[in-house]
Formats: sequence, C-alpha cells, structure tokens
Amino acid sequence: MSITTNYQGQLAGQLPAYRTKGHKEASANRPPANATRPDQHEAALRSEAEKWMTSEQRLFDVSLAEANRVLVDTTQKVVELATKVDQIRADDSLSGAVEQELAAARPSIVAGIEDRMRAEVECKYFRAEHGIVEQAVYPESRVFHMAIIAVLALLEVVVNAFFYENDQGLVGGLVVALGVSVFTIGTATVLGYGFRYKNLAPIDDKVVGWGCLVAFIVVVIYCNALFAAFRTEYQDVADPSNLHQLRDAFTAAAAQAREVFYLRMQLKDFMSFVLFGLGLLLGALAFNKGSTLDDRYPGYGAKDRRSKAAQKVESLQLEIVRGKIREAAQLRRAEVLAAIHEYAQLIGRIARQASELKQAQYFLMTQAQSIKRDFDLVLRTYRKANEAVRATEPPEYFKSSSEDLLGRVEGAGVQPVLERLNALQEEISNTRSANQDDLNGKLQMLQQNAATLLTRTFDEFVRNSEKDAKERLDRVAAVLHPSIQASA
Repeated sequence: MSITTNYQGQLAGQLPAYRTKGHKEASANRPPANATRPDQHEAALRSEAEKWMTSEQRLFDVSLAEANRVLVDTTQKVVELATKVDQIRADDSLSGAVEQELAAARPSIVAGIEDRMRAEVECKYFRAEHGIVEQAVYPESRVFHMAIIAVLALLEVVVNAFFYENDQGLVGGLVVALGVSVFTIGTATVLGYGFRYKNLAPIDDKVVGWGCLVAFIVVVIYCNALFAAFRTEYQDVADPSNLHQLRDAFTAAAAQAREVFYLRMQLKDFMSFVLFGLGLLLGALAFNKGSTLDDRYPGYGAKDRRSKAAQKVESLQLEIVRGKIREAAQLRRAEVLAAIHEYAQLIGRIARQASELKQAQYFLMTQAQSIKRDFDLVLRTYRKANEAVRATEPPEYFKSSSEDLLGRVEGAGVQPVLERLNALQEEISNTRSANQDDLNGKLQMLQQNAATLLTRTFDEFVRNSEKDAKERLDRVAAVLHPSIQASA
C-alpha cells in the first residue's frame, strides 16, 4: 500500500500568527514573570502538534496492521500451495480423462465414419457403373448459377418488350415478352439439364439425353421462328386485349413458323430476323447453363456433395475430440505453471510488504521530526516576539527547551514483523527450490503425454472407430442379404 501523510507543514504556516500573538500578549505583560506553566497559546500549539503526531502514528499503525494481515494470509496460502503441489505430483488423471472423452465421443464418431463410408461407396459404385474417372464438377453456388439464367431471361424480356411494341406501347409488348421469355429460357434450361443423361451408361439414359438435345433444337428453332413471325402479326393487331384477334395472329404465325423446317419461312422485316437470331443465341446460352447446373453425370454431383459433407462432418467431429484432448492437457499444464508462478508471486508479495513497512516506519520518523522542528520554531518565535515587546522579565520557563514530542510516536513494532516476513520469504524460497525440479519434470511429462495422446492414442482411436464402422456395415449387409451370411 502507498504511504500517505496528513501533516504538510501546517504548524509552520502559523508562525506569523503566533508572532502577532506574542506581541499582543507582551503588550499586556503576559504571561506574568512568575508564571510556571505555558500560557494558553503555547498549550494550544502543543495540543495541535500532539494531534499531528497522533495522526501520523495512526497511519503507521494501519501499515503495520496491513503487514500482519498479509503475513497471516500468505502463511495460509503457503500451506494451500503445498497441498496443491502434492496433488500435482500425485495426479496421473490425464490419460483417464482422455479415455473418458474418447469413450463418450466414440458412438458419434463411428456413426460419422459409417456415414462417410456409405457416401464414398455410393460414389465409387456410381463411377464404376458409368465408367467415370474424373472428379465431379458442378457450380459452388447453385443460387448464383440460377441467377445467371434469370439474368438471361430478364435480358430477353427487356429486348422482346421493344420488339413487340405496338400501338398499345411498351406495356402490351412487355406482357407478351414475359410469356415468350419464360417459355423459351425455361424450356431451354430444362432440356439442357436433361441433356446430361447422355453421359450415363444405360441406353435408356443416353436416349433421354440425346432426345433432350433433339427436342431443344426443334423447340428453340420452332419457338423462336413462331415468336419472330408472331411479332409481325402482333404489330397488325388492332386491339391486343381482344383474345380472338390474338388467337388469329398466333395461328397465322404458327403456320409461318412450320415453314422454317422446310427452309421456306419468310421474315417480313429485319426486326423479326434479329429477334429470331437473338432468341436462338439466348436459348443456346440457357441450354448451356442448364447442362452445367450440376455435374455432367446426373446424380454424380449429389453423391459427391453428400460424400464431401460426410467427410466434413467427420473431420469436424474428430477435431472436436482432438480439441478436448488438448484442453485436458492444457488444463493440467496450467495448474503446474500456476503453482510455479505462485511461488514467485508470494515471494514478491512478501518483499513488497516488507519494503512498504520499512517505508512506513521511515515516513513516521520523518514526519515526527518535521512536526517537532516546526513546533520548536513556532514556539521560539512566539517567545522571542513576546520578549522583544514586554517591559517585564519573561517567565523562567521561557528559558527552558520544549518537551520532547517524539515520545508520542512508536515505530519499534516494525522489527518483529519484518523478521517474520523475512523468515516466511526464506521459507517460500526454500520450498520453491525443493519443488522446482519436480514441477518442471511434471510439466515436461504432461507435454510428452499430450503429444502421445494426440498422435498414437488418437490415431488408434480413429482406427478402432473405423473398424467398428466397417463391422456395423457388415452386419447391416448380412441382415439385408442373408445369403451372404449363409455362404460365409
């Protein structure tokens, strides 16, 4: 604790006032020449000096009491630390704690490994069935991939809205363009997604895949020819809200669109030709996006994602178990390090308290000397001022020196406490030296055990978990296929 003092030269600050009081008392020839005791002013001065002495003594007593409290508290901590060190020496619970953690985590780990094995087997079987040798390739984000298709559809809507503009303005054209875009882009995307089936081994799947390509070519050519022809007819519709007129226009456009397969279709204006070419381009882009929405082998992407998700779950579970092993080891290492550091902390605490107690004693004596010096100065000033003015002889006691005020402070109680503090500090130092090697050895042993648990023990745990997972898979296979068990 820091040393604070009350006295800061307050007595010396009253010197002018006491000089004045000396002159005033002398003008009345007080105190009388036959006085044997100090007058009221000297008594008041001495009373104030004694008050400051008592205040400084009280501050010192607080420091002394704090030193005794620290001494008792530290002694108790030394006893507790000795018990803690004995427990650290005898503690060999790390392996047992890790075994408990592994046993508790084993069911979930085995289930995770089993799930990962099932997913891997499904992928391997799928690759073998369809002759796949490459890794699955698919977009990282299907949402982003679909967003590109949506942008294509939006682009076609905006462009077609201008192409289908008529007397009703852009609003009427926008409604038609929206229907055209949703149909063409949506159909092209779906057919592109189905085109991937050509990569699978079964003939039925290949027929479906190539059929999607043929259907796309037919649909995209016919639909864009139809909508290009319909654009011309739509321009001539007097009332786009009249369903009969729209139906007649669409029928006429359909008749013209069929001619495209005979290479006899005639586009009546350049805008319709541009609309036809742009529709083919956007349809091809949508078909490509549909074919790359997932892996080129239908079903392979889903199986690969499931396999990777199972691997991720398994890795996360194993990492959690590994983290618990590290945590258990770090907890015990922290206990050893705390014991090692606590010795230094206790020694430092005792040293600081001894230093503060010495400082408190020094300040007590210094402040007492200052109070005594200032008291003597003011007292001499008061008496000399009185002698310089008065006409009668001063009292005899003016010639005597003041009483010793230092007897009112007592700092002798410091030495026994300092001796006890030094003895306790030496005891702690000796105990630390005696236990240092054991604690360092324990720390090193814990580090070695942790390394072993995180390598050999953990690896063995993973191997055993994989073995259990395989046995569970074998049992399930035997239940589902009894003939396998019988032949075995």
